Amino acid sequence: MSNVQISRFQLVIVLVWSILATGIVTVPFSVAQFTVRDSWITDLLFVAGGLLSAGTAAVFIRALPNRNLTNGLIDTFGPWLGRMFCLWFLVWLYLINCTILREVESFVSITILPRTPEYIIGLLCMAGISYMVYMGVEVVMRDGEFIIPLALAVTPVLFALSMKHMDVHELMPVLADGWQPVLRGAVTPDLTYALELLISLQFVRALRESRTLPKDMVTATAILTVLLTVIQIITTGVVGQSESYLSYPVLETVRSIRIGRFLERLDTLYVIGVMSTICIKLGVFHYAWCEGMKDVFKLSSHRIMALSGGLFVWAGSFAFFRSTKEMEHFIAGVAPAYFVVTLICIPLLAAMVMKFRRQAKR
Repeated sequence: MSNVQISRFQLVIVLVWSILATGIVTVPFSVAQFTVRDSWITDLLFVAGGLLSAGTAAVFIRALPNRNLTNGLIDTFGPWLGRMFCLWFLVWLYLINCTILREVESFVSITILPRTPEYIIGLLCMAGISYMVYMGVEVVMRDGEFIIPLALAVTPVLFALSMKHMDVHELMPVLADGWQPVLRGAVTPDLTYALELLISLQFVRALRESRTLPKDMVTATAILTVLLTVIQIITTGVVGQSESYLSYPVLETVRSIRIGRFLERLDTLYVIGVMSTICIKLGVFHYAWCEGMKDVFKLSSHRIMALSGGLFVWAGSFAFFRSTKEMEHFIAGVAPAYFVVTLICIPLLAAMVMKFRRQAKR
């Protein structure tokens, strides 16, 4: 991994795809459980979680330069206690990988392959992801760059065509129920998806310039805030109050596009885009897990865990989440607190302990 150099552009693009991959599928539904008309305000608040992530990364990198998260924890707390913290982080990563794969299985089964068993979908998906991770981090980053032309060509067209069916009155009146529903709806995007930006701490050793990581995270936060807000405004304007009980509101928004009898079923392009970005996200998180396993157990390469770890994730996606409802409950009810402890408290604690150790040596 030390020979690989990830550019700032690659990092920003991969972070954007990773958050947008599942965010575009889950966030509109989860936010709509608390507020529909003001749901776009909750996406504006995404910037708060992104800045919190960038600040945490800045503190960690300043205290532990040129170290990824697992290496930094071991260096800070020692070989035994440090590995205990690393195992907590690796368990979190494993659960997130299982959650992402379960989302893929459910999404594909509902949208395009209703007669295919979900375990077959998950197995085929994880086989491809495992091979991508086996080939190395550069392949994962290149895949993120590869889909940019498709996104730039298709996304503006879908946005423009969807706006023809948009009713601005669905967004009115603003803050009719006050701030409480907005803030409750913002918990999932701000304390779950925004904190996922901190997965970049596991790639510090591969960056060309690790000091610019917080700035790159801020850039990704700005891009994601704009995209999520625009998507939420259009979705609410098209589907209206039915957003609160639709599992995939954005999909229904795209399905509403009709141009005569010639242009229909553009939701196929949406599904292709979602699947492409989710594969990138799974590749990023699975690679981070394999690298962490290598650091904790002193393996010679991350490749040792790529294929077997992929099967482990595939099995866990069904063992932990037997239904979509269980997965949604984990994302909305359990994940926020779990993410704060794992991605905020542990890195900040490591930075604080390292600072005290350096002051004690002086």
